[in-house]
Amino acid sequence: MAERAAEVRRPEEFRDVYHRVYRQPPYHEDEAAADGFARELAGHAALPGFSVTTVLEGGVLGGFAYGVHREEGWWHPRAAAPAPSWLRRPLFYVYELAVVGELRGRGHGRELLDLLLADRAEPFAVLAASRRASAREMYRRWGWTKVGELTGPPHGVDLLALPLTPLP
Repeated sequence: MAERAAEVRRPEEFRDVYHRVYRQPPYHEDEAAADGFARELAGHAALPGFSVTTVLEGGVLGGFAYGVHREEGWWHPRAAAPAPSWLRRPLFYVYELAVVGELRGRGHGRELLDLLLADRAEPFAVLAASRRASAREMYRRWGWTKVGELTGPPHGVDLLALPLTPLP
């Protein structure tokens, strides 16, 4: 069962989960990338509007999702083009959704993301997804739509958006 966490406790567990997920295809990230993730997570956790959800298996972190509120006008710094005009407003940017392999297929990813996005005040959430990853199609099934692309490396990464409030 996913839980909302007030803070990132035991950051080494987040790094470990990240590394276990992202060392696999199609990412093939190394230890240095996991260390970079840990530094980025610490920086994001200090920002206003940071939110994280976790799933534990036997008291051990098995998955997490996190994101940060972004003010009107913010857009991904590696976006290939400006944000669509209708998306130039405050948004919630989902930086990571990671579930270790042995816990996949049990609904944890959906539960983590649904809980992370529940009760958000922003009208939209945005995330980046590799076209080579199975998660991208999962997001599409859940209602996320392509709104842009990132410049690489890595190449082949789409920006996806999901309305969080009913559209007028």
